[in-house]
Amino acid sequence: MDQWPTVGIGILNYNGKAHLKAFLPSIIGIDYPSFTIYVIDNNSTDGSLEFLKENYPGINIISTGGNPGFAGGYNIGFEHMPEKYWLMLNSDVEVTPGFLTPMVELMEDKQDVAMCQSALLSFHQKDRFEYGGAAGGMLDRLGYSYCRGRIFETVEKDHGQYGTSEIFWAGGACSLIRSDAYKKAGGMYDYYFMHFEEIDLCWKFHRAGYKVYCQTDSKVFHVGGGSLAYQSPKKTFYNFRNNLVMVCRNSTPVFTLFWFPVRLFFDMGAAFRYLLKGDFQNFASVLKGYAAFFYWLIFIKDTNNISVPRLNLNKVKLCNLKSIVWCYYIKGKKTFDLL
Repeated sequence: MDQWPTVGIGILNYNGKAHLKAFLPSIIGIDYPSFTIYVIDNNSTDGSLEFLKENYPGINIISTGGNPGFAGGYNIGFEHMPEKYWLMLNSDVEVTPGFLTPMVELMEDKQDVAMCQSALLSFHQKDRFEYGGAAGGMLDRLGYSYCRGRIFETVEKDHGQYGTSEIFWAGGACSLIRSDAYKKAGGMYDYYFMHFEEIDLCWKFHRAGYKVYCQTDSKVFHVGGGSLAYQSPKKTFYNFRNNLVMVCRNSTPVFTLFWFPVRLFFDMGAAFRYLLKGDFQNFASVLKGYAAFFYWLIFIKDTNNISVPRLNLNKVKLCNLKSIVWCYYIKGKKTFDLL
């Protein structure tokens, strides 16, 4: 590139002092020539801000004034970042020196790409994909999420099987966003608090005519599970509630009418699977997620959305699977290449 576009690296922080101490050196050392680092702080109480001011006085601190969650924190933070591109970067991510350049080059080359994630590998097993994004996210026609390199509990080793490609959703752990596209899409929906906000955002990008990519020439290493453990009942609650809200926000009422009974069948199957395993807390979390979804549907409904046509999953070429649950649990197709 003759000119290097400006990139604002936004690191959302909530009591992440240990992660900042461990991973900020790798971020400061990247070889991209035009970037600014911002730590967006959600009212941390662990000395994070004092640590930054003492050790990294050149890093910009944006205080949100409370804890509005992942989406709310980034919505506030991005308002104070003037760069052309914004990088969402978790505080528990170790980056490589050249990770940012391929992402920027892709988005400069493809002006219709609104968001691009790096390949997300496990910090603890660096030859294996990381759960929360792997090599790019997909949705089936029922709204269940999975990834190239990760389907439910099965996480693959990375041996170069997935190249740079268009995907449905990009993970929030390390993704580059075109700032004007983010504004056009209305930002993320802060009602979610955590989980599915970046998938909802990508769905809105698709509705607005943009594309989403995974650039596998870019690799980073994610600790993962820093906010909530993967089998946490609280995580289960957010996953079920927010997934249901997301499909209803972005689909037409007719699609939702036919979609919901099928989803209810599969979700109750998941709930009773928890019950049979003796996991009463996660069983209750599924039911609580449904109760909270109905509350949203009746009393809150479709706020913070965009004025473009809704896009049903059966109209999206990337959503070519009718049911990832059926493929994984009934047909035994555990990896993306078998689908």
